[in-house]
Amino acid sequence: MEKRQIKTKLVGKESVFNILALSEATGLPVLLLGEPGVGKTQSLLDYAAAKYQYNKEAVRKNTFVIELDEGTKTSEIKGRVNMKSLLEDKEYKIDAPIADAKFLLINEVDKGTSGVRNTLLSVMREKALFYGDTIKKCKWEVMAGSCNVIPNDELENPFWDRFVLTEKVVRVGLDVMKAMWKTGESIQDVEITVPTKAEVKACVVDPKLMGKFLAVIYTAASDRTVYQVPMIVQATKLVYGLDDSQAIIKVCELIAPDKLGDVASKLETKRENNVRSLVGQYDAIISANNWAYTQLFTTQLIDELNDLNKTAGYGEKASNLKDTMIKVIGDYVKGYGQHTAECAAIVEVIDSKCTVNSSDVTYFQDLKRSIADNIAGNIASVQKHNA
Repeated sequence: MEKRQIKTKLVGKESVFNILALSEATGLPVLLLGEPGVGKTQSLLDYAAAKYQYNKEAVRKNTFVIELDEGTKTSEIKGRVNMKSLLEDKEYKIDAPIADAKFLLINEVDKGTSGVRNTLLSVMREKALFYGDTIKKCKWEVMAGSCNVIPNDELENPFWDRFVLTEKVVRVGLDVMKAMWKTGESIQDVEITVPTKAEVKACVVDPKLMGKFLAVIYTAASDRTVYQVPMIVQATKLVYGLDDSQAIIKVCELIAPDKLGDVASKLETKRENNVRSLVGQYDAIISANNWAYTQLFTTQLIDELNDLNKTAGYGEKASNLKDTMIKVIGDYVKGYGQHTAECAAIVEVIDSKCTVNSSDVTYFQDLKRSIADNIAGNIASVQKHNA
């Protein structure tokens, strides 16, 4: 499998690069949702640049980006007659950059007229443009649409169902932004896995688990989407480096997030499901600001994680659940910037009692450092005030 190195100035966009890799591996369109300025367009451009080893001419030639609005004409998608070829060479030729590009990004896709959307449907579905009796095949390897949100009055519109894969692109965290102010702009290397379609097809997933998955999501997704599920799970297993159950749960997050709890309960052992349920409650527990109970709950959760970690074959799952718990604390500290002393006590409990290895040691160390810096800043502020 190809290990592709992406050089990017964007921070925290690994999940976006992975979903683009999943789109490339499956040949399915992807919808990127997020506020303006979060890096949707640049993520695709960085991804395409890595594909062509940063050859600017190759990137320009193989990338097509268009911003839609209410005035965008169908001809801007389907292309226009090459008048020079028609007048000088008497040859009827249509220039359609969208058909020749390998990487497509349709920004503000929700703004397109019905005519524009119908043309995009043929690009997504048949990978072709139709001009009467003439058909022009599209060469795209990754096709992405983007918008802020899917409009509420369009949630049932079948157009959106064509985007089988969906990814929410989130803003950079407050603490990360502060750090970027201090250190300035830098280039990061992000490695992603991009399997070939042959490798995806050869990937084996437990048919019993797939049967349980289908039973849960059958009523939550269209036949069009459900038909693609086996291939999506195979590709997800390879792109994200997951086991069968984890890959199925990840795909559920992408195509039927409302069914995530049902799917997890079907695939996981009772003990694992219980621990995942406790982790799922952790955000609400911390947000309630009852720190005595939070510490008690944390201790109980750590005991459950330690026991799960001792079960053969569950070390990686216990590690992932621990990381989820730690990131809940991190999000609280970043979002509220208060109760840092209480958070420090909770982190100390995790650090001293949890025997589960973390798969993201750097994040945990950065969190402890951030909490310590906040406490030091608060003490200095109080001393200055008292002086």
